[in-house]
Amino acid sequence: LVQPRPQTRSAVGRGYAPRVGRSSWAASMRSALAATLGHPRWWALALAAFLVRGGILLVLLPIVSLPSAASVATTIAPALEGLVLGSPSVVGLTVAVAAALGAIAILATAGLAGSWLDLALVREAARDEDVDLGWGPIRASVRRAFGIRLAAHLPTVAALTYASVRIVVATYEEALSPGDPALPMAARVIQRAPDAVLLVVIAWLVGETLGSLAARRASAGVPAWAALQASVRQLVSWRGVATFGLTSVTLLALAVPFVLAVGRAWEHLRTYLLDGGDTVNLVAALVLLVATWILGLAILGAALVWRALAWTAEVETPPGIDDRPTPAAEVAPGVSGVSPAAEVTPRVRRGAASRIRRAGRPNRHAGAQTAPVTLRAGRRELPRRRRN
Repeated sequence: LVQPRPQTRSAVGRGYAPRVGRSSWAASMRSALAATLGHPRWWALALAAFLVRGGILLVLLPIVSLPSAASVATTIAPALEGLVLGSPSVVGLTVAVAAALGAIAILATAGLAGSWLDLALVREAARDEDVDLGWGPIRASVRRAFGIRLAAHLPTVAALTYASVRIVVATYEEALSPGDPALPMAARVIQRAPDAVLLVVIAWLVGETLGSLAARRASAGVPAWAALQASVRQLVSWRGVATFGLTSVTLLALAVPFVLAVGRAWEHLRTYLLDGGDTVNLVAALVLLVATWILGLAILGAALVWRALAWTAEVETPPGIDDRPTPAAEVAPGVSGVSPAAEVTPRVRRGAASRIRRAGRPNRHAGAQTAPVTLRAGRRELPRRRRN
C-alpha cells in the first residue's frame, strides 16, 4: 500500500495518488540504465530528437572536408568587397533576407520536431511500469516546450557570441602567421582559441539540461517560469551536479570515439576511391564505414535515452501535480483513486475539481443535500440533489 501524505483539494479532484519519497541517486541511475536497455525502441526517439536539434552536424563532421584559408578567402572576398566598397544592391539584400528567413524557419521547424520527439519519449516513460516516474505529462504542448528550451539556451547564445569573436580573431592571426601546415586550418584555429570551444560545449550542455528539465516540469502542469527556476535550483544541487557530470562525461566519452572512428573509416574509403584500388578493398572499406556509423549511432542513441531518463527520474513537481493516476487497488484506504480501467483526462479532472468546489459551498435550498462526487471508470458522475 502507498502511504498517504496530506492531500490538497486539487490533488483529490484530479484523481492523483500520493507519491512515495525519492529513491537514492545511485538507485535512480540504475533504474534509468535498466529501462534504457529494456526499451531499444526509445533509442530511435532520443537519437532523432538529438539529430534534429543540431546533432546532425556532429554526425556529418567526420565526412565533411573543412575548407582551407585560401578557399575561404576566395569565396567571401567578392561579397565583402561589394559590401564594403560599393553599395548593396536590391537583389543582394533580397537574397540575404530570404536566406535569413529560410534559416530561421528551418531552425524553428527542427526545434519543434525535437520538442515533439522529446515529449513523446517522456510519455512513453511515464506509461512504463519499469521507470515508475510517479508523475505523468498533462500539458504536453510542443510550442510551450520549444519556447522553454529557447529560454534555457540564452546563455548558449551569449557563449556563441563570445566564441565567434574569439574565433574570428584567431582566424585572422592564423592567416597572418600560419602554424603547422600538416594540420587543418580549423584545428590550428581551435589551438589558438580553445576556451571558446570549451565554453560553447559547456553552455550547450547546461542549456540542454535546463531546457529538458523545465520542459518536463511544464508538461506536468508547472508554470514555465517556475519550471525554469526549479530546474536551475535542481541543477546546482548535489544530485543535479552529480547527474550532470556523470551523464555529460558518458555522452562525451561515447561521442568523441564515434567521431574519430567514423573519420578514420571515411579516410580509408576516400583513399580507395581516389587511388582506384581493387573492388574487394573498396567494398570492405564501405562496409566498415557503414557498420561503424550504424553501431556508433545505436550506442549514442542508448546513451541519450539513459541521459534523458536519468534527468526525468530526478524531476520533482509540487504536490497535486507530480503524481500520475494510480489504480484504486494500489491506493491505501481513504485515499482517492480510480479503477485500473479508468483513463481520466485532464478535462474530466478539472470538471471533477470544479464540482467538488461547488459541492462544498452552502446549499441555498433548505433541506437539500448533495451526494458526493466520484470518478468511476473514467466517467463523470454528476451530483444528485434530493429533498428531505
